[in-house]
Amino acid sequence: LLRGDEERGEGEQKRESVRAFRELKFNTIAAGDSYNDTAMLAEAHAGILFRPPAKVSAEFPQYPVTQSYDELRAEIIKAGRAD
Repeated sequence: LLRGDEERGEGEQKRESVRAFRELKFNTIAAGDSYNDTAMLAEAHAGILFRPPAKVSAEFPQYPVTQSYDELRAEIIKAGRAD
Protein backbone atom coordinates (compact mmCIF):
# COMPACT_ATOMS: atom_id res chain seq x y z
CA LEU A 1 0.00 0.00 0.00
CA LEU A 2 2.77 2.45 0.85
CA ARG A 3 4.47 1.83 -2.49
CA GLY A 4 1.29 2.83 -4.35
CA ASP A 5 1.02 6.00 -2.30
CA GLU A 6 4.65 6.83 -3.05
CA GLU A 7 4.08 6.32 -6.79
CA ARG A 8 1.03 8.58 -6.76
CA GLY A 9 3.02 11.24 -4.90
CA GLU A 10 5.91 10.98 -7.35
CA GLY A 11 3.53 11.17 -10.30
CA GLU A 12 1.93 14.29 -8.88
CA GLN A 13 5.34 15.92 -8.43
CA LYS A 14 6.21 15.20 -12.05
CA ARG A 15 2.87 16.61 -13.25
CA GLU A 16 3.35 19.76 -11.17
CA SER A 17 6.86 20.23 -12.58
CA VAL A 18 5.55 20.09 -16.13
CA ARG A 19 2.70 22.43 -15.22
CA ALA A 20 5.20 24.95 -13.79
CA PHE A 21 7.19 24.93 -17.04
CA ARG A 22 3.99 25.38 -19.04
CA GLU A 23 3.03 28.36 -16.89
CA LEU A 24 6.40 29.88 -17.81
CA LYS A 25 5.40 29.43 -21.48
CA PHE A 26 7.80 26.56 -22.18
CA ASN A 27 6.84 23.96 -24.77
CA THR A 28 6.91 20.73 -22.78
CA ILE A 29 7.69 17.23 -24.01
CA ALA A 30 7.68 14.45 -21.43
CA ALA A 31 8.76 10.82 -21.63
CA GLY A 32 8.00 8.09 -19.15
CA ASP A 33 7.59 4.37 -18.82
CA SER A 34 4.95 3.60 -16.22
CA TYR A 35 1.71 4.54 -14.51
CA ASN A 36 3.41 7.08 -12.26
CA ASP A 37 4.35 9.03 -15.39
CA THR A 38 0.94 9.25 -17.04
CA ALA A 39 -0.19 12.42 -15.25
CA MET A 40 3.03 14.12 -16.36
CA LEU A 41 2.53 12.91 -19.93
CA ALA A 42 -1.02 14.25 -19.92
CA GLU A 43 0.11 17.65 -18.63
CA ALA A 44 2.85 18.06 -21.24
CA HIS A 45 2.26 19.45 -24.70
CA ALA A 46 3.49 16.05 -25.96
CA GLY A 47 3.86 12.81 -24.04
CA ILE A 48 5.91 9.78 -25.11
CA LEU A 49 6.10 6.32 -23.60
CA PHE A 50 9.63 4.89 -23.48
CA ARG A 51 9.93 1.12 -23.08
CA PRO A 52 6.66 0.80 -21.16
CA PRO A 53 5.20 -2.52 -20.01
CA ALA A 54 2.60 -3.80 -22.50
CA LYS A 55 -0.21 -3.12 -20.04
CA VAL A 56 0.71 0.58 -19.80
CA SER A 57 0.91 1.10 -23.56
CA ALA A 58 -2.41 -0.74 -24.00
CA GLU A 59 -4.14 1.49 -21.43
CA PHE A 60 -2.69 4.73 -22.82
CA PRO A 61 -2.83 4.42 -26.62
CA GLN A 62 -2.82 8.20 -27.04
CA TYR A 63 0.94 8.26 -26.43
CA PRO A 64 3.46 7.05 -28.99
CA VAL A 65 5.53 4.11 -27.78
CA THR A 66 9.28 4.05 -28.31
CA GLN A 67 11.61 1.16 -27.63
CA SER A 68 15.02 2.66 -28.39
CA TYR A 69 16.80 5.93 -27.81
CA ASP A 70 16.78 6.59 -31.56
CA GLU A 71 12.97 6.19 -31.63
CA LEU A 72 12.63 8.42 -28.56
CA ARG A 73 14.81 11.08 -30.15
CA ALA A 74 12.75 10.95 -33.35
CA GLU A 75 9.50 11.37 -31.38
CA ILE A 76 10.94 14.30 -29.43
CA ILE A 77 11.98 16.00 -32.67
CA LYS A 78 8.56 15.29 -34.20
CA ALA A 79 6.76 16.67 -31.13
CA GLY A 80 8.95 19.77 -31.16
CA ARG A 81 7.97 20.49 -34.74
CA ALA A 82 4.25 19.93 -34.13
CA ASP A 83 3.72 23.34 -32.57
